[in-house]
Amino acid sequence: AEAEEAAVAAVAVAVVGPVAVLGREELEKEVAQQEALLHGFQRENERLTLELRAAREAARVVEARHAAEMTRLNAERLTEADSVLRAERASEGHRSALLAAHSRADEADERRDAAEAAARREASERRELEQRLPGRAPPRGRRGPRG
Repeated sequence: AEAEEAAVAAVAVAVVGPVAVLGREELEKEVAQQEALLHGFQRENERLTLELRAAREAARVVEARHAAEMTRLNAERLTEADSVLRAERASEGHRSALLAAHSRADEADERRDAAEAAARREASERRELEQRLPGRAPPRGRRGPRG
């Protein structure tokens, strides 16, 4: 440090002359202030560099978390969509089975109605025939197919 001061003073004397020796103390103060500022800026730069690295790492962690969450949500959405599709297919199957059951029930109702109508026609025809036969009385207690 003393060698630097001597070199600075020698340069000052050589450049400016004897007047520079008088400003040597002022020059040393200025150099010390500049060095202090330089060290302060260097420390601030190092602190900000560390802060930037930490912020980048935190951003990387958050981005990885978000990517994992998006993957999970997409998988959940696909699972739900699959469930909805299966439910719709099952519902369609139930609907088809229900329609088929209703159709069979309607056919059974039609067959029953046709059988009842045929039984009524047969009873009516039998009564007509019994009435046409002379001397033949209908059996007592019978009123037709139901009675």
